[in-house]
Amino acid sequence: MVGQVHGGLMGIIQRAMVKACPHVWFERSEMKDRHLVTKRLKEHIADKKKLPILIFPEGTCINNTSVMMFKKGSFEIGGTIHPVAIKYNPQFGDAFWNSSKYNMVSYLLRMMTSWAIVCDVWYMPPMTREEGEDAVQFANRVKSAIAIQGGLTELPWDGGLKRAKVKDIFKEEQQKNYSKMIVGNGSLS
Repeated sequence: MVGQVHGGLMGIIQRAMVKACPHVWFERSEMKDRHLVTKRLKEHIADKKKLPILIFPEGTCINNTSVMMFKKGSFEIGGTIHPVAIKYNPQFGDAFWNSSKYNMVSYLLRMMTSWAIVCDVWYMPPMTREEGEDAVQFANRVKSAIAIQGGLTELPWDGGLKRAKVKDIFKEEQQKNYSKMIVGNGSLS
């Protein structure tokens, strides 16, 4: 598995997982970590004796309605991608973790006391990067296939937006566009 380093209870779980089998954990904010992760992933896929790597290319969990922008790093390393579409059925228990609303312990308690966690899982045909296709195009093609299979909406933005404050410049640009829509081009008719 590949993922971001966590502290607290999640960090304890991560350290225990590494003892059971190799995982690649990284600090998202460290550029040198990104290069090291890329190197380790390329070495891993070059060794045909090793198991496939489990990667969640959105880099975050979302609310089971959409597929957000995939991080391109997973698609830069080469190799074959085996896409899996997963869609949870919240009828008996909602598996979505809103980390800004619930801490890890309350989420785990909610999951463990749910009647059942039901999901549809589709193992899709393997995909490889096509001639002339860059990593972003490849990521978008895989994302689109997963969205179609799972009946999910494709979103063009990064999942990090749910936690980050939107930059003022982006807000101003949208306000200007909205103003132009309402007022028109500014001339009196």
